[in-house]
Amino acid sequence: MKQSKRKKKITLVILKYIASLSFAGLIIYFLFRNQDPAALIEKISEVEIGWVFLSIICGGWAYINRGMRWIVLIDALGYKSSKLNSISSVSVGYFTNLFIPRAGEITRCTALNRVEKIPVDKLFGTILVERVIDLVFLISLFLLTLILKLDLILRFFTELGSQSSDSTTLGSTKYYVLISILMFFVLAYYLLKKWIIKTSFYEKIIEFVDGLKEGFKSIKKMKRKLSFWFHTFSIWIMYFLMTYVCFFAIEETSHLTISDGLFLLVLGGIGMVIPTPGGIGSYHAIVMIGLSVLGVGKVYLGEDGDPANPALLFPTIVHASQTLVAIIMGSVGMILLFINKKEQKS
Repeated sequence: MKQSKRKKKITLVILKYIASLSFAGLIIYFLFRNQDPAALIEKISEVEIGWVFLSIICGGWAYINRGMRWIVLIDALGYKSSKLNSISSVSVGYFTNLFIPRAGEITRCTALNRVEKIPVDKLFGTILVERVIDLVFLISLFLLTLILKLDLILRFFTELGSQSSDSTTLGSTKYYVLISILMFFVLAYYLLKKWIIKTSFYEKIIEFVDGLKEGFKSIKKMKRKLSFWFHTFSIWIMYFLMTYVCFFAIEETSHLTISDGLFLLVLGGIGMVIPTPGGIGSYHAIVMIGLSVLGVGKVYLGEDGDPANPALLFPTIVHASQTLVAIIMGSVGMILLFINKKEQKS
């Protein structure tokens, strides 16, 4: 009976992975089918590699920050972990996500458990706290972007829906649209309140809010709060710089501003949430649309695409550099954990 259930779970995981990979492949096909390989290679050869290398360093530093922040959370539970093992486990988790979406957190916990003997369920608890904090930061950045780039946000969703937009109309009606949407949701809530509170969706929202409360309660118990918040802010600064420094890698994006970088960071975060292996395809598509809204390149799925679209080249560079970070850091992390485990046995 147990073997049957296990086989079903394995089959389900394999099917999910195949579906995820197929979805990513389909997006990549539609994005690149009109690109001229020769023109694309020529454009890539013109990329300022120094800025890409700097983006790689920022990405690697974010991994280190995550590992150091995890130590603070583990310490709050009364356990100890070495810096090297924590950073290595985080790196292995990101490496796993390249192949199996959302499996990195499991791998990360089990990898650290094998060398530090910290209970996996306790480690999962710290992951929940991290999720809560990172979600709060992402929502905060989205709200900040909404304030700074409301025109672009509205144009982005218009572009996403129809691949065409009228900037004049958006400029004159943006506030009316936003207020109308808010009023609609408020009115719908009060009219359908009794029905809404009985739905499973509402229960999940309540559970999520409770999870937020528990997460912040556990943060209050931490001994090294300053260290925790330092690494948290450093993680998000590095995430921003990973995108921003790549603006200078190609001529077409070199004029973009810090607020444009924030706009693309939020969009890229949404693209990475979509369950494709390592954000392949979904990240490229969403950032491409974002760049077209900023006036860089075009959005197209038809037959009239540019031979080497800069709006597609940029996310390809950023994604490739961060994939390289995951491969390098993950490979080194696996080697270090293996050596540590072998030394413990001997």
